[in-house]
Amino acid sequence: FQSLRDMHFQIQNQWDLEFTNMWMWCCLILHNLILEIEEDFGVVSSNLEYMEEAERWGVPLIHK
Repeated sequence: FQSLRDMHFQIQNQWDLEFTNMWMWCCLILHNLILEIEEDFGVVSSNLEYMEEAERWGVPLIHK
């Protein structure tokens, strides 16, 4: 998610911290939903190689 990479946001108060935290959580939730939808439709994820490597290390990224 490019918005996280380019997120140059100074946290100057509690509201800034809460906004940044909310934005990151939304991106994480959306990412996980996309992975689940891809799996449900049998679409090969763009992260397939990464997921396979993670499973070889014993850290599955998708709960089956």
